[in-house]
Order: sequence, then C-alpha cells, then structure tokens
Amino acid sequence: MKEFKPKIIISPRFCKLMSVFIDVYAITLYPFIISKEPLPVTIYNHEKIHLVQQRELWVVGFYILYVWYWLKAVAMGNTGRDAYYAIPFEKEAYENDKNLKYLKTRKPHAWKDFI
Repeated sequence: MKEFKPKIIISPRFCKLMSVFIDVYAITLYPFIISKEPLPVTIYNHEKIHLVQQRELWVVGFYILYVWYWLKAVAMGNTGRDAYYAIPFEKEAYENDKNLKYLKTRKPHAWKDFI
C-alpha cells in the first residue's frame, strides 16, 4: 500500500481531554495524528500503523472494533488501562513501532494476528 503522509496537529489540550483511561501522548483520528508535542520517531511510526489499520477497515469499522475490543476486555475484568493494551490494534502497533520498516512489509489486516 502506498505510504500515506498524515496531517500532524500539535494540541496538548486535546490530548489531555482524551486522557480518560491512559495518558494520551498522541491519538490517530484519520487522517490526522494529534499529539501533545512533536512526535518521537517510534510514536510517529506507532500512529502511522493505526492509520493503515483505519484505512483497511474503512475508518468506521476500525472505531467500532476498537471500542468493541476495549469493552470486551473491560467485561473480562480488566481496568480501562489494561483493556487499552489488550486491543489487537494497539498490540500490533506497540510490537512494531520500533521497526521503522514494518509498514513496508506488513501484510493486510495483520492486526488479526493479535486477537
């Protein structure tokens, strides 16, 4: 898939507002990456992984599944923070955010390997 150049917005106020269950450094809301400050390369890569996930699920599908996996983890007794880390999209992004070549070799719907 062709590399997509996201639009980056620096907004500490928005990130603080989104920090309900976990301290949000950055959040990806297609086609934007919103960050509290300039992004380190690994966090930028993490957020770009989310952009690809969102594109392959036509954006809305990503958000529906994201909330579903979070609610499912909470229903299983996880805290909000632990439920966040249990989301397959987050698992894929955290496992691969240090591999700056990951998106060049990533298979479509690779997040399913983390369910």
